[in-house]
Amino acid sequence: MRIKHISLTLLVLSMSSCALYGPSYKKPDVEAPKNWSSKDTLSKVESGVNLPDTAWWSKFNDKELNSLITQALKNNNNIQQAIGNIIQAQGQLEQVKMAWIPTVGGQATYGSTTSLGSAAPSPNVSTTGSGVSTNGYSTGLVPAYSLNIFQQLRNQEAYKANLAAMEYTKNATRLTIISQVAGSYFTLLAYDFQLKQQKQLVEDTMKQLELGRDQYKLGYISLLNLQKLEQAYYTAIAQVPVIQNNIVQSENALQVLVNQNPGHIKRNDDFMSIKIDGIVPANLPSSVLKNRPDVMQAEEQLKQANANIGVATASFFPTISLTGGLGSSSTGLSSLFSSGTNFWQEQLQATMPFLNLSYLGTIKGAKGADYTAYYNYILTVKTAFSQVDNALSGHQQLTDSYNLQKQQYNSTVVANDIGNQRYKQGADSYSTYLNYKLTMDSAAITLTNIKLQQLQSIVTLYQTLAGGYNINNTETPNKFGDSHDS
Repeated sequence: MRIKHISLTLLVLSMSSCALYGPSYKKPDVEAPKNWSSKDTLSKVESGVNLPDTAWWSKFNDKELNSLITQALKNNNNIQQAIGNIIQAQGQLEQVKMAWIPTVGGQATYGSTTSLGSAAPSPNVSTTGSGVSTNGYSTGLVPAYSLNIFQQLRNQEAYKANLAAMEYTKNATRLTIISQVAGSYFTLLAYDFQLKQQKQLVEDTMKQLELGRDQYKLGYISLLNLQKLEQAYYTAIAQVPVIQNNIVQSENALQVLVNQNPGHIKRNDDFMSIKIDGIVPANLPSSVLKNRPDVMQAEEQLKQANANIGVATASFFPTISLTGGLGSSSTGLSSLFSSGTNFWQEQLQATMPFLNLSYLGTIKGAKGADYTAYYNYILTVKTAFSQVDNALSGHQQLTDSYNLQKQQYNSTVVANDIGNQRYKQGADSYSTYLNYKLTMDSAAITLTNIKLQQLQSIVTLYQTLAGGYNINNTETPNKFGDSHDS
């Protein structure tokens, strides 16, 4: 019997063709730029820096920001969903791996038989006027096994790639969440500071309007000039509720990221003290590709698509099937036919499709999916190069813009101080001094906006360089405290 099994297996293998196994995976050769077209004089290449393991946000020395990112990495719902997808992919891979093991099911039968004649009665046999009747039962285990060896191998390859892609998806999600938390936090601080500045602008425009009303009553200014002052005041005060609403929405957005209900976010109250001139590390293109989870995810998807071609072509391979029954039966039926009490039945066969043209369509579809995955990988790599170059340019240009705007703001501060002194000395009117004050207020608001953009450029740069996603990285799901945890 053992020789028969071996012979049949060898026959199955001899019927196979290696060409049907499907193409081997080959990583696409994507030419990387030797140098970035954009330069960032504030960045430097740091040898040995592992950006995924770098908590870059800690450089801002803001404990509230650090706390929010820690909470988000632990509790964010999108990250937890990604972990769930990994667990699901692990289960799918395990299911494919277990296909090598036959399934075993139980069976139980009961039978009743009546025979004509005058056979001598036996145990569990009763006689009637018309013949002999007997009844009995049997139980046993039934193994079943059906396997396409080469299809099994390519299936495992595909599901391994799928699992890896899910892991990289989780890392990409973590990277996005870190950037969203940092960006939202800086935006919230900017709104806080902008609200103070806007209220100061409202206060100064109100003073100017009150002065204008007095001047209008005395006939020093026209009604048209008074209307311009009123317009300036109402324009300024109309922005206050807008900023207040932006603060509420920014707080709630942060609460969602850390998986909390709407409410107040504890934060630093000095936006302008945030350090923005720190040196940001810049890596070579090859290092960027190695670090970025979206690029690695795209490659795993390409591997999976390539393996699926093999899965489809392996449909033409023979499938080995084994079924059988193993168990014991009652003495009733066995005694009637004088058989043994143990039985073993088996069937071993190999089948392969002879004419099934639908498999050709399946293979063509798998090749089309592989083609799509190939160009998705190319697009992902090229997009990564573009994003890094854009981020380097953005960081440099927005920093230059901030520095220029800061000089302009400092100039308005000096002019305001001079104007105040001249007003106190009687050289200028109060109205002239207020104009200096309003110019300074407007410059401060503009400076706040430029600084926020500069901070966001740092966040974007670290995101494109795949910074920090591996901090406290785990695939352990949260506990529910019930049967879901088992």
